[in-house]
Parts: sequence; C-alpha cells; structure tokens
Amino acid sequence: MIILGIIGLTIFGVIIFKFTKPTSKEVFKDKPLPAVEVMVVSKANHKVEIRTDGVVESLRETALAAEVQGRVVEISPNFKRGGRVKQGEVLVKLDKADYQAALASAEVAAAEASLALEQERARVEQAQLDWDKLGKGEPRNPLVLRAPYLKSAEAKAESTKQQAEKARRDLERTEIVAPFDAGVRAASAEVGAVVALGSMIAELYSSGEIEVRLPLSLEDFGFLNRDVSGNIQGNVVLKGKIGLKEYEWKAVPVRVDPEIDRKTLSASVVVKVLANENTEFPLPPVGLFVDVRLEGKALDNIVEIPRRALLDGQRVIVLDDKEKILFRDVRVFRANEMTVMIGEGLEAGERVVLTRLSSPVAGMEVMVEAPQTKEEK
Repeated sequence: MIILGIIGLTIFGVIIFKFTKPTSKEVFKDKPLPAVEVMVVSKANHKVEIRTDGVVESLRETALAAEVQGRVVEISPNFKRGGRVKQGEVLVKLDKADYQAALASAEVAAAEASLALEQERARVEQAQLDWDKLGKGEPRNPLVLRAPYLKSAEAKAESTKQQAEKARRDLERTEIVAPFDAGVRAASAEVGAVVALGSMIAELYSSGEIEVRLPLSLEDFGFLNRDVSGNIQGNVVLKGKIGLKEYEWKAVPVRVDPEIDRKTLSASVVVKVLANENTEFPLPPVGLFVDVRLEGKALDNIVEIPRRALLDGQRVIVLDDKEKILFRDVRVFRANEMTVMIGEGLEAGERVVLTRLSSPVAGMEVMVEAPQTKEEK
C-alpha cells in the first residue's frame, strides 16, 4: 500500500508539473538593414583634365664639327661641359697662318686673271674694229674675233675669284663660333691639339628655348581642346621636383606629331615651356622629368561621381523613394583615378550609392547614412 501511494503521488506530481510549468515566448527580431553612403548627383559642364608626363628637351641642338683642319691656339673660358655660351661667341680658334697665305695667293691669282680678262676684252674690241674695216660681213671662224679666248679668260677670272672666296671662307672657319645662346653638352678640343677636317668639336643645346614631348593615349588624344583650325588650346602646367622642392612652370601647345606610334598606339603633343621669373629656375633644366596637366575640351551635362561607385565599368546603384536599391546602366565618358564622368543613365537629383555592398540584389532595402551632394564631398 505504501508503495502504491508513493507511485500515485509521483504520477500526480508529474501531471501537476506538466500543466503548471512556465512557457517561453518566441521573440522575432528584425534583421538589421545594411547602411550605405549615398550622393545626390547633379549635372554640370566639366573640363577634361589630361594627365601625362615627359622629359624636358631643348628646342635646338647641334653638333659643331671642324670645317678646316689645324692646331688649336685658343679656346673660350666657357667652352667646357656644362658651360654657357652666347650667340656669336668664339669657342675655338685654329692656327690661321696657312689659311692667310692661301688667301693671299688666291687673291693674287684672281687679280692676275681679272687683268688678263680686261686685256682680252681689249683685244676682242680691236679685232672687231679691224674686221669691220674689211667690210666682209660676219666672220666664219670665231677665232677671227677672239671669242674662244675671251670665253677662256672669263672662265679663268671666275674660277680664281671663287678660289679666293673659298680661301676667305676657310680663313673665317678657323674660328668656331656658337650659332645661338646655348649650353655646352660636350667639348672635345684643347689648346695644342690638332683637329682634323670634320672632327667633332662640341655638342650644344639651346638653354632658352625648352619644350616637352607629351605622349597621350588615343583616348586622351581625342579629348584635346581644338579650335576651328585644329590647333590645340588650353592651359598646360608642368611640375618637377628638384631637391626637396617642387617647381611649377606654364607651357603652351605648339604642335602635334602627325603620326600615331604604331608600337604604343599613342600620339604626342609638343608644348613650349614659358619662363617663370618668380623661381630660382626660370626654366626647367634640360633632362628633367616633369608631371604635366593639360586642359582638355569641355563636356556638357555631365554627372561626376566617385570611381568607387561604378560597378563592372558600366553600372551604378541608385535608391528609389522607398530606400530600395536599383541597378542602372550608365555611359561613361571619361574616368580617372578618383572620379568618373557619366554622360547618360543618371538624372539630376538621383541618389547614387557609394558604399560597396557584399551581395547587392535589386529591390533590397538599405538604410541611408548621410546623403550628400557632390559639393559636400
């Protein structure tokens, strides 16, 4: 009986516990929405900025060679590598004694030939008078009026005159002068040395006329700003670093290479550098590597967005009025490292998502963090 009582109490306790135990309520929490940064876009006119680089080059370069041979007797103190010379400055003087003697001899020969020509003209005149007295018309033999002798005397006079001119030029060539204001890149003559005809004396480059050849991709080449005549327009700014300081110069486009480089499929624009009187380097040194920004053509009604907002090169994400995302195909006119210029596909006032979403799906709802306009960026 006791055992049956215990069993009964146990069963009764289990039944009471089953009906009186506490029950937990299920709580469904909303999944957090992804937070995104957006930009309210607007349309405006933008000028394309083309970025490239190049090496500063001299507009004029020349190699001076000896036009006569001789011993060097004098050189200019500026005639050395890195020196600066002025137009007309005598760089090298050769011994001119032999050329002075040659000139004197040539002038004597020219004078004698000129005298012989005048004498022959007198003989021709006398022969004509004598023949006219005979009254027999025109002579059959040209020797009668000494025509061949006169022609020979004229040729000799002209030849000796030209020989004298050559001797005079050779004498002048014993002084090698700078053809323009220049820097000396190489100097290979010294007092006492004997230079041969045609031997290299110096390499000069213009230090006052500087240009930079700018290689451009065909895309950038198409964005150059041209006038009605096809000439390149727009501001050009060069920047180069010398030591710890960065310098800036302005330039103007002067010409375009007419041929496309077939190896690199690029075109080149040449700009002339303008002197900057406000720096210790009015012109950049020849050989300096410079970064260049060239102002291109203007694009109308363009939406400019950060490059990070562009998906797959041709799509962006926009938000509708219910904070849901939509994919939009766009036409990119131009892109650089930071921004993208959109020509078609976006309207002013639309909100473009700037945040990269891990798995975006059309219609997915998001939470906007901080809408902002382009000016606030």
